[in-house]
Amino acid sequence: MNQPPPHGWQQQMPPQQGWQQPPPGWGPPQPPGKGKAPLIVGIIAGVVLLAVAGTFGFLHLGANADGGSPKRGGTMPGVCADVPQAALAEARTTNGNPAMSKERKVADGTQTSCAWDQTKGVDGSGLRNTDAYVVVGDAAGEYERRVSQSKQNNQGTINERPLDGLGDEATAVLVDGKSAFLQLDIIVRKGDTVVEVEYTGWDSGMFGNKRPDVAEFEAAARGVAEALLAEV
Repeated sequence: MNQPPPHGWQQQMPPQQGWQQPPPGWGPPQPPGKGKAPLIVGIIAGVVLLAVAGTFGFLHLGANADGGSPKRGGTMPGVCADVPQAALAEARTTNGNPAMSKERKVADGTQTSCAWDQTKGVDGSGLRNTDAYVVVGDAAGEYERRVSQSKQNNQGTINERPLDGLGDEATAVLVDGKSAFLQLDIIVRKGDTVVEVEYTGWDSGMFGNKRPDVAEFEAAARGVAEALLAEV
């Protein structure tokens, strides 16, 4: 007669054949872990780009900031007050300086000096200055003296040439140095009057000042000279 199975047999599992768990080194391959190097490189590149953009913006804003000073009050003396605003705007020197301008009587006539510079927020960046002199009396001697004085400037190479269509005779003297600074003197004799316009300045660049365009520079100075000649 068969005996019943011993108590607890149902809970016992027969011994398994083979591996219960795969041995070390077996099983499906695991995907390789992702390194942090690309993320770090991306962060560094982003920081560098932001730094470059910030530097570029700073240089751009600094280089192109408006030059000059707030508009002055007061009245310019003599013929200085009669120079049209359009001529001064072309020269980018709309800010008259009465303190540096004067008219005085001399033995054989009058001498008038006029000074203009930039109006902040109006005349752009860089640097522009216009100084003018109007001398009545002994025109021949005064003309030669002023041309000779302009050519004695030792700040750069002197280029001199006659100008047509201004007064009885006219000369332009350009002082062209190694720096960005440019100076152009236009001296004109008309009858017994001599007019000299001294125009100076430089333009703003991204990494420093740059030399203005000579043709534009001359046109601006000539415009002021023509305006003064129209008043004498």
